[in-house]
Amino acid sequence: MMTTRLQPFQTFTIMFVYLLGTSLIFGTPRLVEDTWIVDMISLVPSCAIFMFYTYLLAAGKSSDLYSLLLKTWGRFLGSILILGYTVYFFYIACRNIRDMIGLIKTTLLVNTPEELLILMFCFLIAYATSGGLPTIGRIAITISGIEIFFFVLIAVLLGFSGSIDTERILPLISTGISPVLSATWKSSIWFPYGEIVVFLVFMNGLGEPRQFRKLGLASLICSCIVLTFSSLLQISTLGKEFMKFSVFALMDATRQINIADFITRMDALVAFIIFFSVLIKCSIFMYAGTKGAAYVFKKSYKKFLLPCAILIGGYSIWVSDSYGEHVEEGLKYAIFWLHIPMQLAIPAATLLLVWIRNLKGEEL
Repeated sequence: MMTTRLQPFQTFTIMFVYLLGTSLIFGTPRLVEDTWIVDMISLVPSCAIFMFYTYLLAAGKSSDLYSLLLKTWGRFLGSILILGYTVYFFYIACRNIRDMIGLIKTTLLVNTPEELLILMFCFLIAYATSGGLPTIGRIAITISGIEIFFFVLIAVLLGFSGSIDTERILPLISTGISPVLSATWKSSIWFPYGEIVVFLVFMNGLGEPRQFRKLGLASLICSCIVLTFSSLLQISTLGKEFMKFSVFALMDATRQINIADFITRMDALVAFIIFFSVLIKCSIFMYAGTKGAAYVFKKSYKKFLLPCAILIGGYSIWVSDSYGEHVEEGLKYAIFWLHIPMQLAIPAATLLLVWIRNLKGEEL
């Protein structure tokens, strides 16, 4: 699978923006009060999983995930696994679109039909993906700058508004360390960090293996810092009790901005952040998914862009009946039935099979 290789800074920014994604807006799932501690603890196992991914491809002597699955599992089982990852990537894209539309409908385009917004956004994703990885990389550089600028601006405006009270962060770990560790295992490792598995699909386009490993770890660390600061900002603005029941916590925090009754209602900044984040994230999932279909059916990935974009858009409408059901599906069922198998179980089984074949002296 030949892919044009990105510049190192493009590789870093595309992974950095991807990891922030919807996490910057929705934050760590509210399984515990000290979400910022969960963000910090999650970094260690997340880096370990990322190192495992890079080792997997190195051990299998492959440049991308799809070729490794085909060589390791054979053409029949390998093709089924590739299509499984294709569906998995499309499903996550559907969920991200649903998250974004929910926010946009709340803030900017209240009276615009949901179906029209999804249709236009999916066409935009297909157009961005049609340019391939280099186009997504160039867009990611611009979007990373916009996101960081808006995020810092929100923090500064909240500070000048006098809305930040660091005492709201206390008490720390009031219910003990066990719930924090449990929340780390149940959520944050798999979302957003485990979703970095998608980059194995086109790792050969992101730089040399050693360089990719360094850039990936740097993006993990930087995204962890931003997400931790975001959680601290939300808690110190809203308080832990309010955070439990907040759907869009960063937006609710932004609504506290009021400077001399002149600078208020900065919700649009949050909407722009989520829009640009989901654009990049869904473009990556679309690219990886269509690459999987192209790999199995031996056609250009561009032939699958428009049909898959329409399919993703349609399913994002029916993925759940309500936002409560949407959240429950993401926290309970998607993690244990999709994330853990696709992010850990299948890669681990693949590595085990690679080791067995290497011990027997078989060529992959």
